[in-house]
Amino acid sequence: MYIEFVIADNFLLTYLAGAAATRLCKNKVNVWRLIAAATVGTAVAVFYPFIRAGAFVLALVKLSLWAVLCVIMFYKTPRAGVAGLMFLGCTFAFGGATYAIGLILFSSASKADEFTRKCPLFITLGVGGIVYICVRYCIKRMRLPHARAPYEYGAEITFGGKCMKFSAFLDTGNCVFDGRTGLPVIITDADSFAQKLDSTAAVEFVKRLPTLRKITARTHGGSAEIYIVEATDITVYSDRHGHKINAMVGLVCGQGKRFNKEHEMLLNPAAMTEGV
Repeated sequence: MYIEFVIADNFLLTYLAGAAATRLCKNKVNVWRLIAAATVGTAVAVFYPFIRAGAFVLALVKLSLWAVLCVIMFYKTPRAGVAGLMFLGCTFAFGGATYAIGLILFSSASKADEFTRKCPLFITLGVGGIVYICVRYCIKRMRLPHARAPYEYGAEITFGGKCMKFSAFLDTGNCVFDGRTGLPVIITDADSFAQKLDSTAAVEFVKRLPTLRKITARTHGGSAEIYIVEATDITVYSDRHGHKINAMVGLVCGQGKRFNKEHEMLLNPAAMTEGV
């Protein structure tokens, strides 16, 4: 029973720790490397209790095993040294999570340590799986703002003497141009646009909306009619830097669900090259 427990426990937890460390370093997971490392780690773990040596030698064995596993998993990969440290941290996290459960259950460090050593296999692997899922979730949440940062902008539009602010997103799929002026079109929702005006001006604008010039924008999802508005001034901001652009404002109706506070406007990439 001991052999089966050690094999399953060490193999899966080594695999999960290696995968988590790889993802933390934003590297592509190599399944075969992880399997090889987990196999080596498991083989050593099976015979480790039978090693009769002092604490120094045992610590040296653990350190050597860590180095060997890091070479197998991360050799010639980006940030190999950091990945090795991440692997060590993930290993502590998996083991520490099981210890934490024992400490919560028994409120005793000695009993928690005993629980960790005699913990049922499904609990050990379950805790490891939960920690791994949490790590993956955190990685995704950390990567998302970094990936979206180059596309996040702010926009200020002056129309009818009113300066309106929008949260904008640089949409590389926005290839809409105004056929009359030849200028790129930045797109927002008509209702959201009107709401940013003063109450009286908003009412008048909604009444005038059907009389505005329209163009038809064709996309992969079909075609849509866009009302064209010429703003007095358009300024876009990236971080704290702003610059004016030459563009027309396109208003779509009935698309409020596609726009939210996070992305109230879709910028046209061509407009970003039209700085003035």
